[in-house]
Amino acid sequence: MLCFFIAGGIGRAQMPPFFNVRDYGAAGDGTNIDSPAINAAIVAAGAAGGGTVTFPPGNYISLSIHLTNNVTLYLSNNAVVLAAATNGFDPAEANAYSQYQDYGHSHFHDSLIWGENLTNIGFAGSGTISGGGNLVSGNPGTGQADKAITLVMCSDVTITGIMITAAGHFAILADACTNLVVSGAQILNAYANQHRDAFNLIDSSDAVVSNCVIQGSDDAMVLKSDYALGRKIGGHDIHISNCQILSTENNATQFGSETVGDFSDVTWSNLQLTAAGKAGIGITSQDGSVIDGVTYDHITMSNCACPIFLKLDYRTTDTPAPSVGRIRNISINNVTAVHSAFYNRTNTSTINGYFNTNDLTMTPIENITFNNVNVSNIGKNPATAVTNDPVENQDWQPQNFGRWPSYGWYLRYADNVSFSNCQVHFDNNDDRPAVVADTVSNVLFADFAADVGQNNTNYDLSFLDALDCDTTNAIATTNAPVPGADLRISRGSHTNTPPPVIAFEAENLPYITNGAPAVLQNDADTSGGHWLALEATGPNQWIQYTLTNIPAGTYNLQMSYKAHPDRGVLSFELDGVLWPDTLDQYANPPAYPVRDWGLVTFTNAGNHNILLTCVGKNPAATGYWLSVDRFILSPVNPPVIGAITLSGSNVALSGAGGVSGAYYYVLASTNLSLPLSQWTSIATNAFDSDGSFNFTNVADLGGWQRFFLLKLESR
Repeated sequence: MLCFFIAGGIGRAQMPPFFNVRDYGAAGDGTNIDSPAINAAIVAAGAAGGGTVTFPPGNYISLSIHLTNNVTLYLSNNAVVLAAATNGFDPAEANAYSQYQDYGHSHFHDSLIWGENLTNIGFAGSGTISGGGNLVSGNPGTGQADKAITLVMCSDVTITGIMITAAGHFAILADACTNLVVSGAQILNAYANQHRDAFNLIDSSDAVVSNCVIQGSDDAMVLKSDYALGRKIGGHDIHISNCQILSTENNATQFGSETVGDFSDVTWSNLQLTAAGKAGIGITSQDGSVIDGVTYDHITMSNCACPIFLKLDYRTTDTPAPSVGRIRNISINNVTAVHSAFYNRTNTSTINGYFNTNDLTMTPIENITFNNVNVSNIGKNPATAVTNDPVENQDWQPQNFGRWPSYGWYLRYADNVSFSNCQVHFDNNDDRPAVVADTVSNVLFADFAADVGQNNTNYDLSFLDALDCDTTNAIATTNAPVPGADLRISRGSHTNTPPPVIAFEAENLPYITNGAPAVLQNDADTSGGHWLALEATGPNQWIQYTLTNIPAGTYNLQMSYKAHPDRGVLSFELDGVLWPDTLDQYANPPAYPVRDWGLVTFTNAGNHNILLTCVGKNPAATGYWLSVDRFILSPVNPPVIGAITLSGSNVALSGAGGVSGAYYYVLASTNLSLPLSQWTSIATNAFDSDGSFNFTNVADLGGWQRFFLLKLESR
């Protein structure tokens, strides 16, 4: 028998070394601060060329933990890294570009765990990273942190298996990262106080997120692009699949609202969306982003207030070079949405491009295809709601869009949209049409089925100012009064359409303060789920808002706010002009009123400032806070004198088109070409409740009366 001996044995891959945090002094007893020992273990692993830092079972109380290259943190089962209930976290670093996005997106070091400009890093194991209620959800104070994990400009990142809970403002914030794999993680940042965003994937590319549970009370699984790093970046080659996603107050899957850089080659597939306070599928471009080439496939959603919402806006605050972006080449397939409500909201699926109210031009959302998409609405609207006209605003939130004239789909400023084998339903009878398509072109509904209300006397699909729009095999469902009947189609053009209402959410406006800070407040009963508080402590403290890009014209100005026992009394100034009346915001119990400030006239398009100053408080009030939910500008077409008649020695004037309760002046002159300052005022009165007016006065036709003019009282 021959025997051979081969020297050297069988080759084996080199295993990375392990660094147990207990060997570096970590106690894991839930009492002592272990971050110095954890950081020492990470430094040792990095110095050895890389390795795995292990956490045996235990509770590791920590301040800021600093990642380094080629290191993975492995959390064993029953190992918990827990944010310390004390100050001492790393301070937020300076950022010269912080003006372009909120504080949480602008600063990274104020985190429980952070790494910057690193490669080959990761998290693994079945353990937990928890804020434990000690990571804040707003702007952190000195020594506080607002994020569980922050990764900036990192590459080759792997996150598997771990759980992240109670993570403050952000569970994971990944900015400008590449080659990122997240699998089997549980990112749970909902249903508790001070917990907001789950996973913010910002300006990152070549990313795969799969088999995860992702929950946020605010942003859940969101793709963003901001200006925090001082340049336009964007993201591409991003794929999210086989995940369960929930957002109690925001979109479940989302682009934006920060959308500076472009997005392409993004897929969302095999997702279960179990709640969304706004949209299940939300795509917005606010800051110039071109979102081009996105596919959704096999999505089920329930309890999403709006199934699908696509909106193109123009926001001027989030980049030094604002522009109107694009949303195009979107494919949405095999989607089912049921029980479409959350926070008692139920909003119609929408595609809405951008309309410039200054030059009356539009930028459409284009090339959108739907295949086997079944969306629902809670319903309960009457046939008269067909006259609803959603507002023109620069707000990405569905509930701020206004009231929809249709229950299934609303399309405006869109081009090349096709629906194939799609359905729309309501849970309760709704007598609005299924679809309204307004100012669109090349829209097709093929093999389309829709519920029809029992009392719908209008039509089922409306094409208004629509070019090359059609249907094939569009029929009523079995829930209709006549199942299988052809859907009724209306085609027409706008006639006497009122100018669009302009709404400004306070939290989205530029503002400055004096004497007290302004703080964002979450409140599901307000128009955007938020309102802004000036935390005034006494008189003479103020906040000034800038309302941007308002077209010239006359408007009825309103302000909604949250009244409360701790509110003060405010004075109101518009462009330096002080209103004679004040507003007491005290109420017990709290309420959500709207203050009508009356008519204002802007002679030129541009920005306008509103200054709110605390001037005192109600004797029953417990504080001086001032609140604003939003400002609403409703354009007013000047009313006209419809008839002038003589009756003996009297002249009678009448007409319509005014604002109920608003005041008007009647002016008279013998010379039509005279400036208004030289006309004679012969009366002041208020419009009737229906906007009409009637005025009778002694005539002086032989003297100064030849021509009459109605002038609105405005500021």
